[in-house]
Amino acid sequence: MARNLHIPTRMCIQCRERMAQNVLIRLQCKDKMIQTFDGVGRSLYVCKTCIENPKLVKHLMGRCKSGKDSLNNISNILKELIADDR
Repeated sequence: MARNLHIPTRMCIQCRERMAQNVLIRLQCKDKMIQTFDGVGRSLYVCKTCIENPKLVKHLMGRCKSGKDSLNNISNILKELIADDR
């Protein structure tokens, strides 16, 4: 008898599409800074197509309630994620 395996789904915060959790990029807001998920606390998900969207930086800044000083931080993290994906 075949076993029905559950695949968790999550939603991208930018495009709001639901996808399998393992294909999304997991980030978190810690001390008003966006960073990759470290395994503790709440997180948010971004799909690989939205990671290159210029509007994502502004969305993340609002989501994390961070000021303009974190703009470079968010941009650098997204650039690293794009480079790792290729």
